Amino acid sequence: MTPQAHLASAVEIMDRIISGEAPEKVLSNWSRRSRFAGSGDREKIRNIVFDCLRSLKSFWALGQAETGRGVVIGYLLASDRNPEEVFTGLGYAPGVLSEEELKRLEDSRGSSKSDGVIDLPDWLLEEFRGALKSDFNNILEMFRFRAPLYLRVNRSRTSPEETQKTLESEGVSTTRHPSFPFALEVLTNERKVKKSKTLELGHIELQDLNSQAVCETIPLKDGFRVLDFCAGGGGKSLALADRFSGEIFAFDANFKRMQDIPVRANRAGSNIKVISELELESEPKFDIVMCDVPCTGSGSWRRDPNGKWSLTPERYQELMISQKEILTTAKDHVKDRGLLVYITCSLLPSENSAQVNSFLDKFPNWTIELEKSFSPLTGGDGFFTTHLRLT
Repeated sequence: MTPQAHLASAVEIMDRIISGEAPEKVLSNWSRRSRFAGSGDREKIRNIVFDCLRSLKSFWALGQAETGRGVVIGYLLASDRNPEEVFTGLGYAPGVLSEEELKRLEDSRGSSKSDGVIDLPDWLLEEFRGALKSDFNNILEMFRFRAPLYLRVNRSRTSPEETQKTLESEGVSTTRHPSFPFALEVLTNERKVKKSKTLELGHIELQDLNSQAVCETIPLKDGFRVLDFCAGGGGKSLALADRFSGEIFAFDANFKRMQDIPVRANRAGSNIKVISELELESEPKFDIVMCDVPCTGSGSWRRDPNGKWSLTPERYQELMISQKEILTTAKDHVKDRGLLVYITCSLLPSENSAQVNSFLDKFPNWTIELEKSFSPLTGGDGFFTTHLRLT
């Protein structure tokens, strides 16, 4: 496919996303229909689409139309490319610019239509500004670009040095992180990681840097029994299992979300037991219960930019209610003097410290042992964690 064909496909895909369809579903359906597109073409189109989503409002402002064509025109203008050279209608290029589009394009030249446009939902803007304070502009600028890909080296299987050599032989270059010795940032050929022998052998897991950092804060001792109460795909369970000799139980209200855990655990050589709600009720209480609760995901909007556009005030309220309910339920599975670990990938205090304070007001026999925020400015996603000790 030509670069012009990539952009024409991005226009089509963006129109469907703007109409309310989920990006991953639209991209997947497009790929199934477009057998002519190779893996490299699909990756390039995906990158254009996600770049457009990260800067949707500002690209709309540049393109002066809230359509797929408008956002792609804005995407081109933001990268100092002339849309007239792309929207030619020749071959598989996007259709030629209309007179109205040409007029808008001429009007936008020499001006900055996107000045003052902030790529956040209007209803959330002031809360975000208040939450980030002096970091607001820097983090919003960072959110315009792709998040780096980080790997966690399974220390029980290999060393970071050996892992780097093996990945290099597979065409993937990485660099060590100065503060986290088992974290590697992928510098080239991200696409090859998921098909690498290194991953297949269980030497690495894909895990964000600050997600790894959150897991490292949890104090583990051999023999502990740990419950991952919102396990999902099991990434944090795997990270904990690599650090100690004990028992880890994975639970999720949506049991199907955990379907990959047995395969991932077997690959990593980890002992993680996936349990149902009925099985959980018969288990003795745990030394540590970890709750990586559903949240807005605002700390990871570089990775999932559509998360900010699909979020509604109603969904936001539902999430905060769910967070309260999870904490209240999870606490009953913690043994005396045990630890309840609350985690979000949110930057918003209403999902973080406010939830913890509300919990403590209701249950004063718990105390904060550790509370820490992880900013996207450190390289990973935004995270928050609090350790609560039952006294």
